[in-house]
Amino acid sequence: MNERSSGQRNLTLAVVVAALLAVAKFALGLFTGSLIVLASAADSFADALMSGVNLWGYRHARSPADEGHPYGHGKIEGVLAAAQGMLLVGVVGSLVAACVVALLQGERPAPRVPAAVVTVVVSGLVSLGLSWVLTHTPEEGLSAVVESDAAHYRVDFLTALAGVAGLGLVALTGLAWIDPLASVAMALLMGLEAAHVLRRSAAELLDQALPDEELAALQGVLEVNSERVLAFHGLRTRRSGPLRFVEVHAVLPAELALGAAHELVESVGAQLRAALPNCRVLVHPDAKGHPDSVDLPLE
Repeated sequence: MNERSSGQRNLTLAVVVAALLAVAKFALGLFTGSLIVLASAADSFADALMSGVNLWGYRHARSPADEGHPYGHGKIEGVLAAAQGMLLVGVVGSLVAACVVALLQGERPAPRVPAAVVTVVVSGLVSLGLSWVLTHTPEEGLSAVVESDAAHYRVDFLTALAGVAGLGLVALTGLAWIDPLASVAMALLMGLEAAHVLRRSAAELLDQALPDEELAALQGVLEVNSERVLAFHGLRTRRSGPLRFVEVHAVLPAELALGAAHELVESVGAQLRAALPNCRVLVHPDAKGHPDSVDLPLE
Protein backbone atom coordinates (compact mmCIF):
# COMPACT_ATOMS: atom_id res chain seq x y z
CA MET A 1 0.00 0.00 0.00
CA ASN A 2 1.48 3.38 -0.96
CA GLU A 3 1.95 6.25 1.49
CA ARG A 4 -1.01 8.25 0.23
CA SER A 5 -3.51 5.39 0.51
CA SER A 6 -2.04 4.45 3.90
CA GLY A 7 -2.73 7.96 5.19
CA GLN A 8 -6.29 7.88 3.85
CA ARG A 9 -6.86 4.47 5.41
CA ASN A 10 -5.70 5.59 8.86
CA LEU A 11 -7.71 8.80 8.79
CA THR A 12 -10.81 6.85 7.67
CA LEU A 13 -10.28 4.48 10.59
CA ALA A 14 -10.10 7.47 12.94
CA VAL A 15 -13.40 8.87 11.60
CA VAL A 16 -15.28 5.60 12.05
CA VAL A 17 -13.90 4.80 15.51
CA ALA A 18 -14.38 8.35 16.85
CA ALA A 19 -17.99 8.43 15.61
CA LEU A 20 -18.80 5.10 17.25
CA LEU A 21 -17.15 6.23 20.49
CA ALA A 22 -19.10 9.50 20.49
CA VAL A 23 -22.47 7.76 20.15
CA ALA A 24 -21.61 5.15 22.79
CA LYS A 25 -20.27 7.69 25.29
CA PHE A 26 -23.23 10.03 24.83
CA ALA A 27 -25.66 7.20 25.61
CA LEU A 28 -23.59 6.04 28.59
CA GLY A 29 -23.20 9.62 29.79
CA LEU A 30 -26.97 9.99 29.96
CA PHE A 31 -27.23 6.61 31.73
CA THR A 32 -24.51 7.27 34.30
CA GLY A 33 -25.33 10.94 34.84
CA SER A 34 -21.62 11.81 34.64
CA LEU A 35 -20.58 15.15 33.19
CA ILE A 36 -17.13 13.65 32.69
CA VAL A 37 -18.53 11.04 30.30
CA LEU A 38 -20.71 13.63 28.53
CA ALA A 39 -17.69 15.92 28.18
CA SER A 40 -15.74 13.01 26.71
CA ALA A 41 -18.62 12.31 24.32
CA ALA A 42 -18.56 15.93 23.12
CA ASP A 43 -14.83 15.60 22.56
CA SER A 44 -15.35 12.42 20.51
CA PHE A 45 -18.02 14.12 18.36
CA ALA A 46 -15.50 16.89 17.67
CA ASP A 47 -12.83 14.25 16.96
CA ALA A 48 -15.04 12.50 14.39
CA LEU A 49 -15.83 15.80 12.67
CA MET A 50 -12.19 16.89 12.62
CA SER A 51 -10.94 13.53 11.37
CA GLY A 52 -13.53 13.60 8.58
CA VAL A 53 -12.48 17.07 7.51
CA ASN A 54 -8.84 16.02 7.81
CA LEU A 55 -9.45 13.07 5.51
CA TRP A 56 -10.91 15.36 2.85
CA GLY A 57 -8.11 17.89 3.31
CA TYR A 58 -5.43 15.19 3.19
CA ARG A 59 -6.67 14.00 -0.18
CA HIS A 60 -7.26 17.48 -1.61
CA ALA A 61 -3.86 18.81 -0.49
CA ARG A 62 -2.20 16.11 -2.58
CA SER A 63 -4.02 17.02 -5.78
CA PRO A 64 -1.62 17.99 -8.59
CA ALA A 65 -0.87 21.66 -9.19
CA ASP A 66 -3.11 23.24 -11.81
CA GLU A 67 -3.43 26.56 -13.67
CA GLY A 68 -5.22 28.24 -10.80
CA HIS A 69 -2.95 26.76 -8.12
CA PRO A 70 0.56 26.54 -9.60
CA TYR A 71 2.09 25.86 -6.16
CA GLY A 72 -0.33 23.03 -5.43
CA HIS A 73 -3.12 22.77 -2.85
CA GLY A 74 -1.07 22.15 0.30
CA LYS A 75 -2.19 25.33 2.09
CA ILE A 76 -5.59 23.76 2.63
CA GLU A 77 -4.07 21.70 5.44
CA GLY A 78 -3.12 24.88 7.31
CA VAL A 79 -6.58 26.37 6.76
CA LEU A 80 -8.29 23.22 8.05
CA ALA A 81 -5.97 23.00 11.04
CA ALA A 82 -6.83 26.62 11.95
CA ALA A 83 -10.56 25.88 11.63
CA GLN A 84 -10.18 22.81 13.84
CA GLY A 85 -8.35 24.84 16.45
CA MET A 86 -11.17 27.38 16.57
CA LEU A 87 -13.73 24.56 16.78
CA LEU A 88 -11.87 23.12 19.74
CA VAL A 89 -11.86 26.52 21.44
CA GLY A 90 -15.65 26.60 21.06
CA VAL A 91 -16.03 23.07 22.47
CA VAL A 92 -13.79 23.93 25.42
CA GLY A 93 -15.80 27.08 26.12
CA SER A 94 -19.10 25.22 26.08
CA LEU A 95 -17.78 22.48 28.39
CA VAL A 96 -16.41 24.99 30.88
CA ALA A 97 -19.73 26.86 30.86
CA ALA A 98 -21.67 23.64 31.51
CA CYS A 99 -19.35 22.68 34.35
CA VAL A 100 -19.59 26.13 35.96
CA VAL A 101 -23.40 25.95 35.82
CA ALA A 102 -23.31 22.50 37.45
CA LEU A 103 -21.04 23.78 40.23
CA LEU A 104 -23.26 26.80 40.88
CA GLN A 105 -26.37 24.62 41.09
CA GLY A 106 -24.95 22.99 44.21
CA GLU A 107 -26.05 19.49 45.11
CA ARG A 108 -26.60 17.12 42.21
CA PRO A 109 -27.04 13.34 41.99
CA ALA A 110 -23.76 11.47 42.17
CA PRO A 111 -22.87 9.70 38.91
CA ARG A 112 -22.87 5.94 38.53
CA VAL A 113 -19.13 5.76 38.99
CA PRO A 114 -18.30 2.14 37.95
CA ALA A 115 -20.03 2.39 34.56
CA ALA A 116 -18.59 5.85 33.99
CA VAL A 117 -15.06 4.68 34.82
CA VAL A 118 -15.28 1.75 32.41
CA THR A 119 -16.53 4.07 29.67
CA VAL A 120 -13.72 6.58 30.16
CA VAL A 121 -11.00 3.90 30.43
CA VAL A 122 -12.10 2.14 27.22
CA SER A 123 -12.33 5.50 25.45
CA GLY A 124 -8.83 6.48 26.57
CA LEU A 125 -7.29 3.20 25.41
CA VAL A 126 -8.99 3.47 22.02
CA SER A 127 -7.74 7.05 21.64
CA LEU A 128 -4.22 5.96 22.52
CA GLY A 129 -4.44 3.25 19.86
CA LEU A 130 -5.65 5.72 17.23
CA SER A 131 -2.82 8.10 18.10
CA TRP A 132 -0.29 5.29 17.66
CA VAL A 133 -1.73 4.32 14.27
CA LEU A 134 -1.73 7.92 13.01
CA THR A 135 1.77 8.58 14.33
CA HIS A 136 3.05 5.59 12.35
CA THR A 137 1.44 6.71 9.11
CA PRO A 138 4.26 6.95 6.50
CA GLU A 139 3.48 10.59 5.74
CA GLU A 140 2.77 11.63 9.34
CA GLY A 141 5.77 13.93 9.37
CA LEU A 142 4.69 15.57 6.11
CA SER A 143 1.04 16.29 6.90
CA ALA A 144 -0.37 18.93 9.23
CA VAL A 145 -3.76 17.20 9.37
CA VAL A 146 -2.40 13.74 10.22
CA GLU A 147 -0.10 15.29 12.80
CA SER A 148 -2.94 17.26 14.39
CA ASP A 149 -5.16 14.15 14.41
CA ALA A 150 -2.46 12.15 16.20
CA ALA A 151 -1.90 14.97 18.68
CA HIS A 152 -5.52 15.40 19.67
CA TYR A 153 -6.02 11.66 20.17
CA ARG A 154 -2.99 11.69 22.47
CA VAL A 155 -4.63 14.49 24.44
CA ASP A 156 -7.84 12.44 24.53
CA PHE A 157 -5.90 9.74 26.35
CA LEU A 158 -4.65 12.30 28.88
CA THR A 159 -8.17 13.66 29.41
CA ALA A 160 -9.33 10.09 30.02
CA LEU A 161 -6.72 9.77 32.78
CA ALA A 162 -8.02 13.02 34.30
CA GLY A 163 -11.58 11.70 34.05
CA VAL A 164 -10.72 8.44 35.80
CA ALA A 165 -8.99 10.39 38.57
CA GLY A 166 -12.06 12.60 39.01
CA LEU A 167 -14.47 9.67 39.11
CA GLY A 168 -12.21 7.87 41.56
CA LEU A 169 -12.33 10.87 43.90
CA VAL A 170 -16.14 10.94 43.62
CA ALA A 171 -16.26 7.27 44.62
CA LEU A 172 -13.88 7.78 47.56
CA THR A 173 -15.41 10.98 48.94
CA GLY A 174 -19.03 10.84 47.78
CA LEU A 175 -18.74 14.50 46.72
CA ALA A 176 -20.65 14.87 43.44
CA TRP A 177 -19.22 18.35 42.74
CA ILE A 178 -15.82 16.75 41.99
CA ASP A 179 -17.33 15.37 38.76
CA PRO A 180 -17.90 18.78 37.06
CA LEU A 181 -14.63 20.09 38.56
CA ALA A 182 -12.70 17.23 36.94
CA SER A 183 -14.54 18.03 33.70
CA VAL A 184 -13.03 21.52 33.86
CA ALA A 185 -9.59 19.93 34.07
CA MET A 186 -10.41 17.87 30.97
CA ALA A 187 -11.54 21.02 29.16
CA LEU A 188 -8.25 22.74 30.01
CA LEU A 189 -6.31 19.82 28.52
CA MET A 190 -8.43 20.17 25.39
CA GLY A 191 -7.50 23.87 25.40
CA LEU A 192 -3.82 22.89 25.23
CA GLU A 193 -4.65 20.74 22.23
CA ALA A 194 -6.41 23.67 20.55
CA ALA A 195 -3.38 25.91 21.15
CA HIS A 196 -1.07 23.30 19.59
CA VAL A 197 -3.25 22.95 16.51
CA LEU A 198 -3.50 26.74 16.09
CA ARG A 199 0.27 27.18 16.40
CA ARG A 200 0.85 24.47 13.80
CA SER A 201 -1.61 26.02 11.36
CA ALA A 202 -0.18 29.52 11.85
CA ALA A 203 3.33 28.27 11.11
CA GLU A 204 2.18 26.86 7.77
CA LEU A 205 -0.08 29.73 6.72
CA LEU A 206 2.56 32.35 7.59
CA ASP A 207 5.29 30.49 5.67
CA GLN A 208 7.46 29.82 8.69
CA ALA A 209 10.91 28.47 7.86
CA LEU A 210 11.52 24.72 8.04
CA PRO A 211 12.59 23.23 11.40
CA ASP A 212 16.22 23.54 12.47
CA GLU A 213 17.03 19.88 11.77
CA GLU A 214 15.76 20.18 8.21
CA LEU A 215 17.64 23.44 7.67
CA ALA A 216 20.77 21.69 8.95
CA ALA A 217 20.32 18.99 6.30
CA LEU A 218 20.11 21.65 3.60
CA GLN A 219 23.13 23.49 4.99
CA GLY A 220 25.08 20.25 4.85
CA VAL A 221 24.40 19.95 1.12
CA LEU A 222 25.50 23.55 0.53
CA GLU A 223 28.72 22.98 2.48
CA VAL A 224 29.51 19.88 0.40
CA ASN A 225 29.26 22.04 -2.73
CA SER A 226 31.25 24.97 -1.33
CA GLU A 227 34.28 24.04 -3.46
CA ARG A 228 32.26 24.10 -6.70
CA VAL A 229 30.24 27.25 -5.92
CA LEU A 230 31.83 30.56 -4.90
CA ALA A 231 29.10 31.32 -2.34
CA PHE A 232 25.49 30.62 -1.42
CA HIS A 233 23.08 33.24 -0.10
CA GLY A 234 19.40 34.04 0.27
CA LEU A 235 18.29 30.62 1.51
CA ARG A 236 14.52 30.64 1.97
CA THR A 237 12.33 27.75 3.03
CA ARG A 238 8.68 27.13 3.76
CA ARG A 239 6.19 24.31 3.90
CA SER A 240 2.81 23.89 2.22
CA GLY A 241 0.93 20.73 3.13
CA PRO A 242 2.99 17.72 2.06
CA LEU A 243 5.49 19.84 0.12
CA ARG A 244 8.59 21.75 1.18
CA PHE A 245 9.79 24.71 -0.89
CA VAL A 246 13.47 25.70 -0.93
CA GLU A 247 15.08 28.65 -2.72
CA VAL A 248 18.76 29.58 -2.68
CA HIS A 249 21.13 31.72 -4.76
CA ALA A 250 24.44 30.27 -5.96
CA VAL A 251 27.26 32.68 -6.89
CA LEU A 252 29.22 31.35 -9.90
CA PRO A 253 32.19 32.68 -11.89
CA ALA A 254 31.02 35.28 -14.40
CA GLU A 255 32.93 33.57 -17.20
CA LEU A 256 31.27 30.18 -16.65
CA ALA A 257 29.39 29.00 -19.74
CA LEU A 258 25.58 28.98 -19.51
CA GLY A 259 25.39 25.23 -20.05
CA ALA A 260 27.93 24.51 -17.33
CA ALA A 261 26.18 26.89 -14.92
CA HIS A 262 22.85 25.19 -15.59
CA GLU A 263 24.37 21.75 -15.01
CA LEU A 264 25.94 22.90 -11.74
CA VAL A 265 22.78 24.39 -10.24
CA GLU A 266 20.78 21.35 -11.37
CA SER A 267 23.25 19.13 -9.52
CA VAL A 268 22.92 21.20 -6.34
CA GLY A 269 19.14 21.16 -6.65
CA ALA A 270 19.09 17.37 -7.04
CA GLN A 271 21.18 16.98 -3.89
CA LEU A 272 18.86 19.28 -1.93
CA ARG A 273 15.83 17.28 -3.09
CA ALA A 274 17.57 14.06 -2.02
CA ALA A 275 18.24 15.52 1.44
CA LEU A 276 14.55 16.21 2.09
CA PRO A 277 11.62 14.25 0.64
CA ASN A 278 8.75 16.01 -1.15
CA CYS A 279 10.90 19.07 -1.73
CA ARG A 280 10.51 21.63 -4.54
CA VAL A 281 13.87 23.36 -5.08
CA LEU A 282 14.89 26.47 -6.98
CA VAL A 283 18.62 27.24 -7.22
CA HIS A 284 19.16 30.66 -8.81
CA PRO A 285 22.61 31.23 -10.43
CA ASP A 286 24.23 34.63 -9.80
CA ALA A 287 27.29 35.82 -11.72
CA LYS A 288 30.10 37.02 -9.45
CA GLY A 289 30.25 40.79 -9.44
CA HIS A 290 26.52 41.15 -10.15
CA PRO A 291 24.67 43.31 -7.57
CA ASP A 292 22.47 40.35 -6.56
CA SER A 293 25.50 38.17 -5.83
CA VAL A 294 26.48 39.89 -2.59
CA ASP A 295 27.51 37.21 -0.14
CA LEU A 296 24.61 37.56 2.30
CA PRO A 297 24.27 35.21 5.28
CA LEU A 298 22.06 32.19 4.77
CA GLU A 299 18.60 32.72 6.28
